[in-house]
Order: sequence, then structure tokens, then C-alpha cells
Amino acid sequence: MENVIYRKEGHIAYISLNRPESRNAINRQLVVELRDVWINFRDDDDLWVGILSGEGKSFCAGADVKEQERGKWKFRQSLIFGDDRLLASNYGVYKPIVGAVQKHAAGAGMFLALECDVVIASEDLKFFLPEARVNIPTLTAPFITDYMPRAIATEMLYTGNTLSAQRAYDLGMVNKVVPTELLMETAEEYANKILENGPLANWAAKELMYRGKDMDLNSQIALLEHVITPIWNSEDSKEAKLAFVEKRKPVWKLK
Repeated sequence: MENVIYRKEGHIAYISLNRPESRNAINRQLVVELRDVWINFRDDDDLWVGILSGEGKSFCAGADVKEQERGKWKFRQSLIFGDDRLLASNYGVYKPIVGAVQKHAAGAGMFLALECDVVIASEDLKFFLPEARVNIPTLTAPFITDYMPRAIATEMLYTGNTLSAQRAYDLGMVNKVVPTELLMETAEEYANKILENGPLANWAAKELMYRGKDMDLNSQIALLEHVITPIWNSEDSKEAKLAFVEKRKPVWKLK
């Protein structure tokens, strides 16, 4: 892979966008490589949590305008709704992802960052939606208020104004703001904290949040029964109870 760096250490998957010369702008090849990474991460039972980052000074400047077609573009060619898609949620990845996000997170890159379950932001981070500047409607507009208040969303959509890391923290969009040099260290601290807890329970919680969000109450209850029952009765749940009684850390086996 050239556009995405993917490595595995213990139970952590390290995923890093690797086009630093263009502030990690998203091109077609990056999307294809990231698709393969998401699928591998999803299917590898030895990987329990991921850390998503960007090489160089910026996290992601959004879609690469140089590769965008005009005049003959079709909706299904988009990064969000095309055959090869950008986001982990497009591939049913229910494992926790920690984002280490610095300097710039723009357009599709902003959503790539905000979809992370825990977002660590550098002090100099700016979120922004520049699509209207190049006469492109923001494809993620239907989902933007999942991440921020409507007034902030409309300001960003219509003006292209930036949103600072501190303001994003105040709005509950990111979990922590740190100096750039502490970004990866802090992300790893969160990842290791996640690893202390039952991976099956964590994955189930994420699946329930994503799948249950738009369901009615009866459907949510049915989903809860379907997802939770086998985990409640699992060997890991028995081990967790025994470890609690014996005052020790549980040993997770994904059984």
C-alpha cells in the first residue's frame, strides 16, 4: 500500500493516511486501500481497537479536487456513496477506533475524523467544510447534525468558516485537546484503556449504537436481545465475573 500505512501491534491496528505532500487529500487509490484496511481490521480477531491518524502535518484536507470530475459526474462516483467507500461504517466495522487528528480535518476528512469513537485533537486542529468554495454540495450534509449542533453545522456549510479544536471540545465533538507532540501518545493511552475491557462487549455496544439509531423501540429491543444474549452467556462473561470476584484482571479469549 502506498496511500495508507497499516500495521498491527498486539491488539491495536495502526491506520495512517499517507499522502503528506497533499495534506493527505483523499484520492481514488487511497479509498481503495482504506477499504481493504477496514475489511482486514474488521475480520482480524486479534485486532480489538484501531488508531486512525494522518502522516505529516495534517490529518486530512478532504477530497482531492484535482481528481474530481465535472460535467459528467454521477452520484455513485462519490467517496461516500461509490462502489469503494471511505468510512469504516460502510463496511460494518464495529470495533472501537481512536482518532489522532492534527492541523486540518476538512470535508470528507472531517467526517473520517468525527466517525472515530474517540477523537484526540491537536491544539492547532481546524475543522472545516470547504466544498461550497468549489461549488460542490456537501454530500455528508444529511448526517452532519449527528456530530454537531445545527447552528454550527449551517455556519460551516454555508460560509466555510473553520471550527477550532477547543470549540469542538466545548461542543462535545472531540474527547481531548493536546499538544501535537502528545497526540499519538494520548491516542495510545485511550486505546490501551479500551483493551482492558471486554472486546465482545465493546463491539456489541458499537453495533447497537449504529444499527439501533434509527429503529423504533420494539426493533431496538429485538436487536438488544439478538446482540447481547450470546455475549452475556459467553465464556468471556463468565471469566469477567470470576476475575471480579478474585480481584484480578480478566483474560479475554473472544469465546
